[in-house]
Amino acid sequence: MILVVEDDRGWETYYRRILKGHELCFCHDGIAAIMEMDEVKPNLVILDVLLTGPTGFAVLNEMRSYPELAEVPVAIISSVKMKDEMAEQYGVVKVYDKGELMPADVISLAEEYDGKESA
Repeated sequence: MILVVEDDRGWETYYRRILKGHELCFCHDGIAAIMEMDEVKPNLVILDVLLTGPTGFAVLNEMRSYPELAEVPVAIISSVKMKDEMAEQYGVVKVYDKGELMPADVISLAEEYDGKESA
């Protein structure tokens, strides 16, 4: 299961379209994401940084504080520019700029961590 933490409904539609073969769960704010991860451990988290409520960084910090979630792979896909060093500091597997994101990037990421091919 891939947990997508994204508050923009247009991006939700985008992810649903390109990741048809994967089980997806969407959270539209940081609080909902943290609560959802308390229920289900995802194979991958796709995380936006600018969210309603806690930021993506706050969600990431909260995740890393729980041993059962500390190793869950997280990819940041955001319009916020991040340097690779910052990504390393937060322990994310990939960082993508929304303005440069290609469908193949997301599909490859999902296949690598969720283990299924997109339809």
